[in-house]
Amino acid sequence: MGQRVRQSTRLPDTPQYKSLAEKTRMAIEMGIIEGTHGGKQVTETFGDALELYRQWKQLEKRLTPKQDRKLEKLAEFWADVKLKDITTAAVTSYVTHHWSGLEPGTIRRYLNDFRAVLNHAGSVIDGYSPCKIQMPLVKDQRDVHFDENEATAFLDWVYENEPHYYPHFLTLIDTGVRLNELLSLKRASFSDDVLRVRRRLVRSGKTQTRDIPYTEPMAALAQLMKCREGVCYRAQGGEAWRTSDSASATLNNVLKRGCEELGIDGTGKDRMRVHDLRHTFAYLTAKAGADLGDLQYLMGHEDISQTMRYRGFIQSRARTFVRSLRRSSDVSGQTTGQQAS
Repeated sequence: MGQRVRQSTRLPDTPQYKSLAEKTRMAIEMGIIEGTHGGKQVTETFGDALELYRQWKQLEKRLTPKQDRKLEKLAEFWADVKLKDITTAAVTSYVTHHWSGLEPGTIRRYLNDFRAVLNHAGSVIDGYSPCKIQMPLVKDQRDVHFDENEATAFLDWVYENEPHYYPHFLTLIDTGVRLNELLSLKRASFSDDVLRVRRRLVRSGKTQTRDIPYTEPMAALAQLMKCREGVCYRAQGGEAWRTSDSASATLNNVLKRGCEELGIDGTGKDRMRVHDLRHTFAYLTAKAGADLGDLQYLMGHEDISQTMRYRGFIQSRARTFVRSLRRSSDVSGQTTGQQAS
């Protein structure tokens, strides 16, 4: 208690200062709660902070339409709430009552944007200190993907029944690109032997380029893509996709129909989704011999921890390696024993 008093009031920890120290400490805590500590009362609202954050992201040229829509969704409830009233308890209560039907991963994505707005406000609004945001735990145990035979059967089905979307699905399965990366590919992305994918990294803001080698079907598709103008992957009518969400909805419907007709579809959370085609690429690549470093590069992960989700795909090679070491050790021991005798 004495240490706490000294830190918050800077008064000596002696009996004659005890009463004054306690009053000073309580006044400081009340000032922090009311936003008056430091001589300035914070009157700005979340809407004000949101506008400042938008302006900064636009200056960086990093405000995407998808993120802007998520920010608008947050503003529907929080726009008029004063920043000093946005506490950890208030945010937790809101999440519990309004987002109870969402997956933990989806909640985390929304809260990441929420926290970014508050943190930016803390850096530009004098006297404001953002509260801590309690994030839900996410157990990323989703492991849904095609095996090699299923991937081949599905691509054959798409070629016969939905030929317009065959290039979409072939590229997603054989290169592991994200859907938004796929929709931005142009003919310059297709060289003679690799697909060149560019992506702006979230943390550093730098542009990452990765070269993904072609499979034989992708090499043939690349020759066709080199002849196209503008973006290479388009909607059924030949126009560019409006958003990645509309492309995702259409491709998920095709994926669902194909899996049902082929009898390889799960149900509920185990149902195949477009993003699971990226998992399929990781699975097939790991099975062919890629290690975690290879996967990190090919998948375009900024952090190796993202790649660790796929470590279950890499199983037998380590076991085989250790067994080979043991056999070598046994042979060495036998040779030493024979020499001694």
